Amino acid sequence: MRRLGARGTGVTTMRIVTSGQMKKIEENALHYALSYERMMENAGSAAAAAIRRRADISGRYITIFCGRGNNGGDGFVAARRLYESGANVAVILTDGAPKTGQAAVMLERIGDMDIAVVTYGDDQPYLTQRLAETDILIDAIYGTGFHGELDERHRDICRLINGVDAETYALDIPSGVSAETGRADEFAVRADATIVFDSDKPATVMPAAAAWCGEVIVADIGIPPEAHEGIERQFTLVDEAYVFGHLPRRRRDTHKGDYGKLLNVAGSQQYMGAAVLSTLAAMRTGAGYVTLASTKEVCRTVLPLLPEAVMRPLRQNPDGALSWQAMDELRGAMKRATAILIGNGLGTSEDTVRIVGEVLTTASCPVVVDADGINALAQNINILKRASCDVILTPHLAELSRLTTLPIEQLKTDVLAAGRTLACEYGITVVLKGAYTLTVGPDGCVWINTTGNAGLAKAGSGDVLAGMISALAAQGHSAPEAAACGAWLHGLAGDYAADSHSQYAMLARDVIDALPLVFADHER
Repeated sequence: MRRLGARGTGVTTMRIVTSGQMKKIEENALHYALSYERMMENAGSAAAAAIRRRADISGRYITIFCGRGNNGGDGFVAARRLYESGANVAVILTDGAPKTGQAAVMLERIGDMDIAVVTYGDDQPYLTQRLAETDILIDAIYGTGFHGELDERHRDICRLINGVDAETYALDIPSGVSAETGRADEFAVRADATIVFDSDKPATVMPAAAAWCGEVIVADIGIPPEAHEGIERQFTLVDEAYVFGHLPRRRRDTHKGDYGKLLNVAGSQQYMGAAVLSTLAAMRTGAGYVTLASTKEVCRTVLPLLPEAVMRPLRQNPDGALSWQAMDELRGAMKRATAILIGNGLGTSEDTVRIVGEVLTTASCPVVVDADGINALAQNINILKRASCDVILTPHLAELSRLTTLPIEQLKTDVLAAGRTLACEYGITVVLKGAYTLTVGPDGCVWINTTGNAGLAKAGSGDVLAGMISALAAQGHSAPEAAACGAWLHGLAGDYAADSHSQYAMLARDVIDALPLVFADHER
């Protein structure tokens, strides 16, 4: 979604607040002589100004659907300002008279103007004719207070709005979209543009909500910066400035040990490729020293493909996977590591379950758990409460379902809520892999990824991501930082790979091959 500031075409400084935080900010603004009524006046005026900048509205038919709350009040102000600018304006009250005092005042102020005010359902012939003539439609029904699902009445209204052949604007958030999660009702308003007041809301920066929000325009409503003081940032949009701000350039007077020692516990007779991809991705993401701990067969087979990596051959069980009997040797390797990656291609034997549990409860450095490591953990997730280290889990939807015991269909409706519950309950970092990857820290804070494409939906892509995240963790980045930056870099490398190989033809190895270009562009 393209983002515009309210006064021009530059990208705004990103500030994301929840609905609850926005209420607190508005309360704080009262101490700076900015009343609720003035904020509503400013919001509606800013919305009208944003629309005027995009189109000549003189003589055009503008229809505004207004709810009973303060979002409707913003709509009443916009109606007045657009009328004063020469538009033919009509207001449709979706739920009758306003229920808030400020909104009632704003409705009263348009009473003497030539603005039709009609309650939805009272005059269907008029509404049908009006919508047929409408050039611009404004959704001011719910705002950021919406959550859950639309009732039948409002589904009908939103369906009606979506069926109008007009440019559609939403005020603060399209009706039917949760401002907190980006989850949208099936019949939510699909806006061409969303005019956000003061600050972005989580949904307006989530790529998953782009189909409903359209272009996002952040409008200044006069709230001073001081009103934002003390508001803890819960959501961060991960972009180039964020990532490379956390990845300093390498100093000349350094050696390989300064860039981390990663121990990658991966691979089995059946899944050797996972060991190759995760190890190579870690090396391409700057880890100074990478050791692959795997079975003797895996190490012997993949050594020609990974000459820069150190092989730690260990005992294998009859299934061709790591044996529990290898744990003593593995403990020795763990002592020298600055981060551990475990799970890629390990298989699902009982030995894997025991090894994963032992690593989590004895490691003294960050541990990234992926793939079969997650499947093993799902059999005894409470072991996370005894973890001796920072833990990063990287589940896709099916793996998250195993970890939480929630059905996949339920997770699809609100994966963020499930991820936050998991992260906070166990004090871990969770990377919610998907079309739009989200990282959740142990305190519930969320990092929203903005890179990637459908070409990454290929076997091996997750192994690459896990290797990248673990490499950053090995270099000393915090667990949430390593996860968020790793996801962004992985997506960007995927975008590079798609440019050169196409989304159809690109492979996981192409993502690794694109990493030098990603970092070279940064270093130039």
